[in-house]
Amino acid sequence: MKLKKVIALTLVASVFATTALTGCSSKKSDGEKSTAETNAATSTETASSDGREKVDGVMYKEGLPIADPGTYTFSLFVDDASETGQYYMMDELQKQTGVTVELQQYPYDVAKEKYSLALSSGDYADCIGGWTVLDSDVLTYGVDMKTFIPLEDYFEKYCPNITAMLNLEGVREAMTAPDGHIYSIPYVLEAPEVDFNPYINTKWLKNLGLEMPKTTEELRTVLKAFKEKDANGNGDPNDEIPFAFDPDNRHLGYLCGWFGMSVDNYGFTMVDDKLTFGANSEQFKNGIKFLNSLYKEGLLDQEMFTQDKSQWKAKGSQDLYGVSMMYGSGDIMPYDAGVTPDWVPLSVLSAEDGSTPVYLKSTYGTTVLKNQVVITDNAKNPEAICRWWDNVMAMDNSVQINCGPLDKVVFKEGDGYRAIDIKTLSEEEQTKYNWSNLWPQSLPKYLPKGFALIEDVPMFKEKPVVDKQYEPFLTKSIIPTYWANAEDASSMAELQTSIKNYLDQKIAEWVSGQEDIDKGWDSYIKQLDNLGLQQYIEMRNKALEQ
Repeated sequence: MKLKKVIALTLVASVFATTALTGCSSKKSDGEKSTAETNAATSTETASSDGREKVDGVMYKEGLPIADPGTYTFSLFVDDASETGQYYMMDELQKQTGVTVELQQYPYDVAKEKYSLALSSGDYADCIGGWTVLDSDVLTYGVDMKTFIPLEDYFEKYCPNITAMLNLEGVREAMTAPDGHIYSIPYVLEAPEVDFNPYINTKWLKNLGLEMPKTTEELRTVLKAFKEKDANGNGDPNDEIPFAFDPDNRHLGYLCGWFGMSVDNYGFTMVDDKLTFGANSEQFKNGIKFLNSLYKEGLLDQEMFTQDKSQWKAKGSQDLYGVSMMYGSGDIMPYDAGVTPDWVPLSVLSAEDGSTPVYLKSTYGTTVLKNQVVITDNAKNPEAICRWWDNVMAMDNSVQINCGPLDKVVFKEGDGYRAIDIKTLSEEEQTKYNWSNLWPQSLPKYLPKGFALIEDVPMFKEKPVVDKQYEPFLTKSIIPTYWANAEDASSMAELQTSIKNYLDQKIAEWVSGQEDIDKGWDSYIKQLDNLGLQQYIEMRNKALEQ
């Protein structure tokens, strides 16, 4: 849930002009009862014209709709984007619940800045979601400042679907903060062992008669051929971009595993089942130096640190990439059911220095993202928001969010669900019901482990191929989830933020050649210590021992 949050060198200028996370109420004191208890004590029950009970004349006491259409709205800020500017399931959920969601969405880099400015000013949305919310934010704005409100009482009283998710093995433990409260909507999914990895364009390899690279220097040779020749066969030998990166998920630290040290976006990895900070190692340094050498030769996308996700996708859809770091090739070039895409996982490469290649394992097959959506103290009737999210997790809605609309793309069949080939629909419907236009993919969703559609024409599954190919190189353990204890929460959040921001900055400077890594390495190591790296490592290990 994880995720995927790397710094850009250039942010959209409008970020600094306005903030768009809007709310509508005042702060609460630290000494209050839980929000659910307070609301229950002060609410009044009335009957609607049809006899159903309402709370405060606004929200139906139970069932759907939650409110009469047009009577209740909440704002939801998220970092995401759809091709159409709309999400099919948002409209469907509004029909079901009567609740209107004022969706405020931006590309990640823009959203991150707006999010920070809004929290500083107090002008933030009722509900904030996506990759913008960090663990440290939950500790700072939830545990310490009470800006994010506790949700467990609402879950217990109003949310049977979310409660069932929390009762799955390990979920409640992962979601519960050091102060005993739960501040976020759970996001639980079956997940691959490898989340993001580079894919290589097999059509380009075939066009140029090239073999799959197995070493870092063989990759360099292939990328040069991609750059210098008309690899995509469109008649223009100068439009090819040899190696590109999802702007929200560059994961350059993963690729340092080719040199023996594959690290996450916080600089950590697992070595012999022990949590280790690897972004100060020689192996990491060698990996960054290799990436810089590719950048200097024009083999990495020269806009990799400045473009947003929509620009990256647009170039990818034009068949301009030879290799790209991404979750799956469908991120840039969706493929039809029954078709094998022209992309395969780039192997975990061996470096010429003889390092033992390694790649960081992301999950054991299930992922619990514990901070994807929070509800703020600006929200009126937060119980209605929780009930709205609980309806998101209902099985039929979960299937539609993940797979497509019922009775259009997916049809109930006995105890299961059958999916048709979306290509049998009109072009307009294909766009409307495309996976990325169903639901903001950075927001929580759920499907039971082992769930599988009955497909008339099966879709090719890329991630199992990745897992099988990468298995020999994966770390034995994943980086374990943790919460800091209450007394360490605030200082740990500050340390984590400052260290990560500094790491992001230096990686971008080194890879793009703005600074020479050899000349700046000693000062980098010193600055990490000045920022409290050793203290932060001790705190993380302490949190894992609790």
